[in-house]
Amino acid sequence: MKKSILEIYALSVCFVALVCFVVALGIAVYDLIQIASPAFTLNAYEYERHQSNQAYGRSPRLEMRGISPGIPLEPTEPQEEEQTLKREESYQAALRSERRRGTQSLTIVGIVMIIDLCVFAIHWLLSKKSRATI
Repeated sequence: MKKSILEIYALSVCFVALVCFVVALGIAVYDLIQIASPAFTLNAYEYERHQSNQAYGRSPRLEMRGISPGIPLEPTEPQEEEQTLKREESYQAALRSERRRGTQSLTIVGIVMIIDLCVFAIHWLLSKKSRATI
């Protein structure tokens, strides 16, 4: 069973396209999880920052310089409620942003997968034609 150079080329391109497709498929699965459950894929910093008012009020830049963020040690009740409301709104915004990033990435991966399928199909047909002419 002798293979022509053209058939070897076409099958090699098919193999590379298949590997690219599998990698893209893995990324697409993660993107779907990111869209369906953005709280799960939210980065650790954002997640920890939104767990309490105390964590939300801290500024990493100020803490690195040894400067207190200026939050009173014992906030009054209205300030605490306002801080909680701001933190929850910020958390919802972070979740929307995470979902949007997942949607953007899924769109890019979808385009890559379509191109992969086209390249694969063209080269698969080319290898079949090359095999038939031998």
